[in-house]
Formats: sequence, structure tokens, C-alpha cells
Amino acid sequence: MTELLDPAGGLSPEAVRYLPGARRHCARVLADLRAGLSCVWLFPDAEVESERADRAVEQVVHGLDHAVEAPGKGTAPRPAPVAAVPHARDPWEPDGGGGEGEWAAHSSEDTLDIDDGFGGWDPFGVFAGTGVQASGGLSPAPVVDEPVLDEPVLDAGLSDDRDTDVAARLARSLGLDGDLVSELVGGADGGTPVLVVRAWTEADPYAVSRLVRRFQAAVKEAGLKPSDRPRLLVASRLQDLEEDTVGLLDATVSRPHWWWGVWSHLDTATVVADAMPHPASGHAHSRMTPTKLIRHALRRETVVQTAGPDLGLAVELARAWSGRTGDLASALRECRPTDGAVEPGAQGRGTPAAAYAPLPENGLREAWSAGLVDSWEGQVRHSLGSGVQGSGGAELDKLVWQAQNRVLLPLIDDARLGFVELLPRIAVRGVARLVDTYARQSPRDTRGAPPDAASLELGELYHAAVQRDITLTDEQFGRLRTLRQARNKLAHRTPVDDARLQELVEALAGS
Repeated sequence: MTELLDPAGGLSPEAVRYLPGARRHCARVLADLRAGLSCVWLFPDAEVESERADRAVEQVVHGLDHAVEAPGKGTAPRPAPVAAVPHARDPWEPDGGGGEGEWAAHSSEDTLDIDDGFGGWDPFGVFAGTGVQASGGLSPAPVVDEPVLDEPVLDAGLSDDRDTDVAARLARSLGLDGDLVSELVGGADGGTPVLVVRAWTEADPYAVSRLVRRFQAAVKEAGLKPSDRPRLLVASRLQDLEEDTVGLLDATVSRPHWWWGVWSHLDTATVVADAMPHPASGHAHSRMTPTKLIRHALRRETVVQTAGPDLGLAVELARAWSGRTGDLASALRECRPTDGAVEPGAQGRGTPAAAYAPLPENGLREAWSAGLVDSWEGQVRHSLGSGVQGSGGAELDKLVWQAQNRVLLPLIDDARLGFVELLPRIAVRGVARLVDTYARQSPRDTRGAPPDAASLELGELYHAAVQRDITLTDEQFGRLRTLRQARNKLAHRTPVDDARLQELVEALAGS
């Protein structure tokens, strides 16, 4: 078990700390913050639910010299005096509902003079805007000997509005008496911390959006140079912000970042290598053979191509799939049941340039947020959690073909060169005559140079063998025929089926 996998066998939230794609993406966010830009960072729902988004934010915060995160609702430090635990009886009702209660106050350092019946003292804003005066609306009870909380315990209906206002909580955390944005921008001297808000923990998306708009407007109006600007990092899902928040960001002081195209082939392959045990793992007596190694490489690459940017699916599929292409569709259904799933055509179609854009196009954003589409290796990849038919389907066949191309084509070409090296001994009329006869009509060099023996293709070698211009044993001829058939199928974008794959692997292992 590594840091990439959790104890339950799924992808760990810690994976974003180690995988190169996430580290590269976090580095770009960090670079913008260090350059004096505020950032709004958009994540798909799945990344937030899995806590990987939280780990990504922590990775960026760790690289900052000074950062302050928005305190959670109702957990921010409050000024002294603080309240004791209320006695277990009916809560006090501000509207005079007849309830009876106690309010005990004390200070950890100073003794509070309560002889004047509290006067106008209202440190927590309990009476603000209610029409109830502190001096006559509530009489202080004697201090009781009960455990002391760090926070006042208030009735839910009397919670301080500042608890739901992220700007107010940040201001209190920084010890600012006035408006957060005005105080920070007005007193900016280059030592202001980066303010970090995880919007998915906030109850009011409008408050977060207002903070973003006011922050960037005030910073731009102040004309501060980048090194002196206060900065804001807001990590969010689409539903955690008002719809136009990201679209109205001012590029001179703010920068959006989307968790789009973060993962690459290397990331998926790393996860699959961790999730899929090596064929010799735990078997000291197990003798590794070329056949086993080729099959393992094929199985691993097929999982990588099938899962694409869905690293969670890659982990599941690496363990569920037997390695037979005929079983791949059923293994996919086992990992991601398709009942009620959205067909790929309904997930939105991007333009040809969508995979290279820094953010998902408008038509893809709903599907992106749901984890159904992402950019991966220059392609807009739609989730295979839907649309996979029982017999496989064209999309799945294409992915299997891509995997076989990556693994098998280099091995097939090496085997071809093995036959070329035999030509001086097996060419009946000499190598030069053989090349002139079979490669004359297909020059390989774009500069017009004549072909040589090394340029002979498998089909040309096979044709020469059929015409008895090269002499091969029955075993060699069978291998050459198998290599040619497999090469032709792959050249026509068709995956090699399990039966022929067995023959091909044996032919490659024997070359």
C-alpha cells in the first residue's frame, strides 16, 4: 500500500501530493498567487467529495509565506468575555416568550463589572437590529461554576450574522475592526497574508461571490503594485459561486484556474502500476517469462487507456479485470454500473480545440462538474460509466486498439528487424535483388533515396517467403504470418482479439 491508495483500495486523497499532474497544476496556482494575483480555483464535485480538492488547497497553502484560512462558521475566536455553558433548561427567548434561562459571563484575564446591569455591552451582536436593549432586556445571572467554552452558546435563531459572512469572519481572524476589504487594501504594505476560502464549506455562495468582486475591484482601484497587493484564494465548485463570478474576473488582478486537463497518461499509469500487482509479486518461485511480461504490459496499458483521466476507475479496473479483452466490458460494468447513466452523446460535445483549452467549454461544464468529461492527452474524454455495450462497443474497441498500438507495435517492429537480420543467410538471390524486387515500388526515404533491406515491411517479407525468395522454417514462417496479420489489423484501427493475441504474444516472445 502506498500513499496513492487508501486502505479500502481506492484512490487516496493524498494522491494529489504525489502525482505529477496535480503537482504541476498546484504549482501554477501558487505561481499566480506569488505574482500578486487573486485566484478562483474551480473543482469538479468528485474532487471535493473525495477530499482531494482539500489536499490540493493545502499543497498550495504550504507553499505560501503567509496564509490565513477563513474560520469555520461559529468557530472563530471571539473577544473576551466569553460565555459559560448555559444551564440545562428552556432557552431564553428574545421576543418574551416566557422562557427562562441564564447567561453567565466571565473573563479569563479581567473581572467584568456587571453592577450596572450590562449597560450597552453587546460584544456578540446579539441585540443588534432586534429592538431589544441590553440594559433592560436581560438581567445577568450569577456566575455559575460550570465548564467554560471558547465560544458563546447562542440560540440558533440569534446566531451572529457575522458567522455566515465569510468576510466578517476573516476580519475577526485578522484582528481588523472595520470592513475586511477596505482595511486590507488601505493598509497594504506587502506583508498581507493570502486569504483562503473553501467555498464548499460556506453556507452562502452569494457572500463568497460578493467578496471576490469587492476584493478585485478594490485592489484594482487602489493601483497597488503586485508585490503589495492583498490576495484571495477561493477554492470552489460551480454551485458554490454565483454564475457570473468567474466570467467577471479582471485579468489584471485575478486569475481563474480550472481542474481541467490536470491528469496525463503518466498520472494514470502511475496509479495503475500501484494498483495492479506485478505478475511475480509474492511468488519467489514464479519464473518470469517474456510472455508474462508482454501480457502484463498489455493489461496495464489497456486499463490506462480505458480509464483515461478517471483515476478512481483506473484503480478499480486494475483489480477487477482479468486481462482478457472479451471480459473488459463486463469488468467496466462491475466497476461502474450503467443503470440510469447518461449516454456519452448527452454529456456535451466540445469543439476540436476543447481538449487544449485551459477550461471546459460552456457546453461541457455541467458534465465536467459531474465528473463525466475531462481533457486527457489531447482528447476530450467522456466517462465510460455509460454507453458501454455488453459486447464492448466502438468506443471501447478504440481504446483497446490504442493500448495495443502503444505496447505491441514497437515489439512487432523489433521482430521485423530480426527477420531483416536473417536476410543475408536466407535470401535465395541475394539481399540486393530481394530489395529491388519487393521494395522497388515503395521508397521509404522522403528525400528520394532508394530503399534498403532495413526498410522492408512485414508484408513484403511475407510475400517474398510465399514466392520462395527467402527460405524459412515452418516455425519462422508461422511467426512471420502472425506478425503480419497483427500489424495489418492494428494498421486498420482494429484491436487484436484474444485468440490471435495469444499467438502474437508467443510469436513476439520467441523472436
